[in-house]
Amino acid sequence: MKDDLLGAVSFLTIFGGGRSPGKSSKYWFSCAGIVIGLLSGLAWQLLGHTSSRLLGAALVVLVVVVITGAIHLDGLADAADGLLAHLERERRFGVMSSPEVGTFGIVAVVAALGLMTLAFSVLEPNVVMLIGIFSLSRELAALIMEVMPYAKSEGIVSVFNQSSGGQVKAKLILGAEMIVSCALIVLSFGSEGLVMVVVMFVVQGVIALRAKVLIGGYTGDVLGASIVATEILALVTGALMQR
Repeated sequence: MKDDLLGAVSFLTIFGGGRSPGKSSKYWFSCAGIVIGLLSGLAWQLLGHTSSRLLGAALVVLVVVVITGAIHLDGLADAADGLLAHLERERRFGVMSSPEVGTFGIVAVVAALGLMTLAFSVLEPNVVMLIGIFSLSRELAALIMEVMPYAKSEGIVSVFNQSSGGQVKAKLILGAEMIVSCALIVLSFGSEGLVMVVVMFVVQGVIALRAKVLIGGYTGDVLGASIVATEILALVTGALMQR
């Protein structure tokens, strides 16, 4: 358990000393979300009340990018290029694995950073809500790995597709983690937080469904894109509903 937990944090953040994740580390992705949410939330508390809220928000986004090593933004760019363009299935894999970033990828990353910055500038600093959002987005990514096939024979997340010996207990823990994350969002943001939770589930489902239709399942890039998209649209939803 300890190795899987540390492997999850190392895989999804710059912390952990480069420890390789285990096949059951996906069940502990929420721990990485807690780390990211706590540290970026503290930065938000510090910078969210400055005279220039927009500048403070931009710095908070920078903290998020640094803590995650921009791994999810990289996935967003690759997934946008591979899933939004009109391409044959095999060509999509080639585009997503290419180091070059196309127009769709650039637009997606710029939009993501811009929307997240604006959302942080509008919302009142809320560390608990942020922990809930960042944890739930990663738990939903783990859920995708549970219910969808892996679209490639090998890749950065292929380790999670190895047999985990029917980790029923771990799967129950994942379910409990999702319930706790949803509760944190709702309790910290009020009834509007429930709308944010619903948005996250819907966005994750739409991305997963499109990946299933176009490439037959998920990839590491698809998971990264889903994490970024659910987080940003949850924050934007919260900003639009904030009283």
